[in-house]
Amino acid sequence: MSGCRTAEQIPKPHNWGSHDVESFKAYRRRWPANLDHVPNVVIETWIYRHWREFQAWLPLNPLAWVYRLSDFDCDEIMSIGHVGDWTGTLRCWGDDLLDGHHRRTTWLGRFMLEQGTFPAPIIVAENAGEYFHPREGDHLHMFEPHQIVEGHMRLAYLQALVRRQYPSLKQSHSVIVATLPLRHRSHWTAAGRKVHEN
Repeated sequence: MSGCRTAEQIPKPHNWGSHDVESFKAYRRRWPANLDHVPNVVIETWIYRHWREFQAWLPLNPLAWVYRLSDFDCDEIMSIGHVGDWTGTLRCWGDDLLDGHHRRTTWLGRFMLEQGTFPAPIIVAENAGEYFHPREGDHLHMFEPHQIVEGHMRLAYLQALVRRQYPSLKQSHSVIVATLPLRHRSHWTAAGRKVHEN
């Protein structure tokens, strides 16, 4: 089944974007049975919670990716990156958690300072540098070895805890690692034209 036809099967959360959005439990009941290979945490934290942002990834057919739950040590957490000037943004968010006040008062900030890890796994793409990042223009290849896909704020906070060796820091962290199909890769030719491999 093509990525386009598969994408059409994905249900949009009822009342998405409002205060009356349907519960994830109700949404999960509507999830197509032929897409049950997608891990529950991916459905909830990415597709359900970030529906609009998820749409930008559809050209890369994320429902065809292979997902696995992995445990990353702190060095591996620091190997996760982003394209463009996002590195500075993530570092700024993390430093602000530790040096500022507001972020410490949020639910996420409090949880990560107390627990020293994520409340839910982030999603990263592994060794996907031959792909262009779908949300950052058509000229930026994804970061290797690990490109953040979902969980930017959580990553920013945890990398700050690692850099500062925060007392509550755990040594193992749950991460969903995605492997993208080779048939969807693209590259630049010598003439500067983008080519998609089939």
